[in-house]
Amino acid sequence: MALGLRVASFNIRTSRGQDGRNSWLFRRRACLDAIRLLDADVVGLQEVRPVALRSVHRAFGGAAVPGRGRDADGGGEHVPVLVLDRRWTVESSETRWLSPTPQRPGSRGWDAALPRIVTVVRLRHDDVAIGVINTHFDHRGGEARRESARLVVEWTSAEPQRHWVVLGDLNAVPGSPPLRTLTDAGFHDALAGVEGGTHHAFTGATDRTRIDHVFVSPAWSVAAAEIRHDRPRGRLPSDHWPVVADLVLGV
Repeated sequence: MALGLRVASFNIRTSRGQDGRNSWLFRRRACLDAIRLLDADVVGLQEVRPVALRSVHRAFGGAAVPGRGRDADGGGEHVPVLVLDRRWTVESSETRWLSPTPQRPGSRGWDAALPRIVTVVRLRHDDVAIGVINTHFDHRGGEARRESARLVVEWTSAEPQRHWVVLGDLNAVPGSPPLRTLTDAGFHDALAGVEGGTHHAFTGATDRTRIDHVFVSPAWSVAAAEIRHDRPRGRLPSDHWPVVADLVLGV
């Protein structure tokens, strides 16, 4: 028996951005439509501040949306996991900080410019247990990105009974040291061989760098993967293009 799972990662761009006609107020509906068009079972979102998070909750009211904010008080940027397929039960979830003190809210690690977090979600469907990590690595600190990848490997290795999926804006291109840390640990880049970039800075370009990723542990096979370029309502939904992967797990 094979179990399919469509996953996606999408940096929706902070709702506090000074983006003129691309500000959240003007592109909110297009962004929510873009999430729907992914037709994914599980979506990792990044740069979700409280204003945008409320919009996500309203738009996807029946879905579980675990994850808390990166600031010490639970506010600020969230990296929630949107669980849209109701076959999957959320067994547990938690937020950890990408720092030497992962349990200390608001802690900032190494040379990172900002506190960074992961949302860890444990899902179950019948007897199948999987884990999803959604994250947003730091944009400035090279050491922080490397250490963040090391922590992801450490945490997933501690629960080998789960089949893991890592989603996120890793601010790192294929082949870079943080991503090599993941592949050296046995993770596979689900979008390996897919041409094009994901970050476009509201230009709509498709040929820039790919910094948004899906990585999977060895039990998963990848049936298909792509970078999506939907423009609902004729608008760019974000300054990133989302990535999607169709995964298959033999159970």
